[in-house]
Amino acid sequence: MKKEDRLEVIKTELKKSNKILNALCDENRQNILLVLLENCSTGGIRVDDIAKRVNLSRPAVSHHLKILLDNNIVSIEHIGAKNYYHIIGTDEILSLKSLLENIELYVEERKEELK
Repeated sequence: MKKEDRLEVIKTELKKSNKILNALCDENRQNILLVLLENCSTGGIRVDDIAKRVNLSRPAVSHHLKILLDNNIVSIEHIGAKNYYHIIGTDEILSLKSLLENIELYVEERKEELK
């Protein structure tokens, strides 16, 4: 792929990934994401349990989960009066993967040009 074309792809992917990158740039959301990853095979985890693990208040965890929900990174499952949170962001994660792969290819191609 030509340099200009690869840059255009990267530019498009950056725009597409902007919301998820912003959602993941917060350290508290990163910690919540790690807790969700640790519990992805347990059927989800409740806000109170997340709050205990990340040392945040329940309202703070709910705020961060809302941002992750709005960006399709997590989902919520209602079971009776209880809510369980899960990681779902497959499309979003794949878009980040594609972005990073294209950046890597671009850098490698520029290194090859310098040889």
